[in-house]
Amino acid sequence: MNTINIIQQAYRDFQNGNTRQAEQVLKNILQSKPADFDALHILGVIYAATGQRPAAIGLFQKALALDAGNVSLHYKLARVQFESGAFAAALQGYERIIALGYVKPEILLAKTVALINLQRHLEALACLEQALAHWPDYADGWAHKGAIYYQLRHFDEALLCLDKALALQPAMADAWYKKSLALDKLERYTEALACADRAVSLAPDSAAYRLDRAVILHKLERYEEALSDHEQGLALAPGNAEAWGDHGLTLSRMKRHEQALASYRRALDLQSDYADVLSNQSLSQLVLGQFDAGWQSYEYRWKKGNADTPRHTAIPLWLGQQPIAGKRILLWSEQGLGDTIQFCRYAALVAALGAEVILEVDPALKTIARTMGGFQVIAIGENVPAVDCQTPLMSLPLVFKTDLASIPAGPPYLHADKTKQEQWRSRQDFANGKMKIGLVCSGNPGNTNDHRRSMPLQDFMPLLELHADFFLIQKEVRESDLAFLQQNPKLRLPAADIDGFDDTAAIIANLDLVISVDTSIAHLSGALGLPVWILLPWVPDWRWLLDREDSPWYPSARLFRQKQAGDWQNLILRVAESLHVLLGKQAGVGL
Repeated sequence: MNTINIIQQAYRDFQNGNTRQAEQVLKNILQSKPADFDALHILGVIYAATGQRPAAIGLFQKALALDAGNVSLHYKLARVQFESGAFAAALQGYERIIALGYVKPEILLAKTVALINLQRHLEALACLEQALAHWPDYADGWAHKGAIYYQLRHFDEALLCLDKALALQPAMADAWYKKSLALDKLERYTEALACADRAVSLAPDSAAYRLDRAVILHKLERYEEALSDHEQGLALAPGNAEAWGDHGLTLSRMKRHEQALASYRRALDLQSDYADVLSNQSLSQLVLGQFDAGWQSYEYRWKKGNADTPRHTAIPLWLGQQPIAGKRILLWSEQGLGDTIQFCRYAALVAALGAEVILEVDPALKTIARTMGGFQVIAIGENVPAVDCQTPLMSLPLVFKTDLASIPAGPPYLHADKTKQEQWRSRQDFANGKMKIGLVCSGNPGNTNDHRRSMPLQDFMPLLELHADFFLIQKEVRESDLAFLQQNPKLRLPAADIDGFDDTAAIIANLDLVISVDTSIAHLSGALGLPVWILLPWVPDWRWLLDREDSPWYPSARLFRQKQAGDWQNLILRVAESLHVLLGKQAGVGL
């Protein structure tokens, strides 16, 4: 049998599963004929197929030294280089094939993918446009063009390309998947879900499709379905740290925080420095009252993917490691107004350590924050005096090792201005002997949790039927609530000219009770030490903990919690019952 027949038989043996035998035969030929092109070629094919990529690359390169114009061999070499992560070398291979005159859509697409992996997206786009100019019905080309536009964050253009791909090839699962991703970025979640459904139906064993559909379902707040997809996807890809983090987040939205922590631990076992997971983990730890671990994890809020940009980073950070006595420190507000009101109480603790404190707050809080006394208060945007160090307010519980028993919740730490309080009293009829109740139905519409924590003003109607005076004390009234306000004169608006929180504090100080959703006025009422009933969504913010009617942060607060997600009506009925009892007691009749 001549050499060529032996090589052909070796290749048949490989195809029949006798890989070792075929490999040994070809090695024997190359020992005696090291420049045998066919032996180099076929052994390279065997090595590539069995994952021995460096050896395959070496053999293909030797074969190409003997036949530099062999297009098929250039393509095989480039593919192995690409699979090895050598994208620049693979790109050179595809360019050689094109230079040899073999200009076909699959080669231009392979070149495109190499350019994408090299982050050379504009060149990749130009390469695809070259292909599509000659082959406009090339569905894979349109799909990849859509993927490039997606990477460039041109989501509308991505959709146009993906629609062309799907018009040509409706059963292309990956195009449906990529379309779902683009729609997700455009926050068109219902459409994104429909596309993800098509992708999963066409490729039910794809972990990526199921895991990303789970994320879309999560955004639609269809948590049970999201959880099912998470778990099916993780069964296919158990080493996906991001997926374990997403699984934990969905569990937390279902108020299953202990299980969420277990999922976060799985994610961190795979990627110990995963900032998004560490930050989300902190919220479950804190809501469970696990403050020691929670405050430490909470520091990762600055490193997560959608983190706020910290201010004053040029100033040394103080987290309690060094003595602070005799030093001047800047304590600066972060996140929302309610967060600042809740945590500015720690300024007094820092001052008690002997530090000169400068407190920086939102301009709307500057005047009311000054009522704490004992330190300088400046507004964000004003010049910051020279200081020795700085700390964001919400890192101070970590500094002071705050636990449930040591929350600084003593006497009220903010105070209404007596003159302003009297001015606001004079503008309202407070002489009729009725109980005065302030209502707040909504907060900052820009808050990512607003749709869960705010409620329609009309849902307060069962309260307005009771014998009391009611005042809507929020500064902004949403357009959707104006008609109800105008049709219900019993609900009064104290004034439309509320300026800062010092005005709001003066109004509150004239009231007997505030009933508020979870927003800054609830915090202000608690900080003033005035009675406040706080209405919480089914999954509350971490600071309100779980399954308790009181708040260790605000002794004057009473908490009312939804028993089902989004169910404000039944919560308000419970509030109305409690208010009816309170009004009866005040009237001296009891119930």
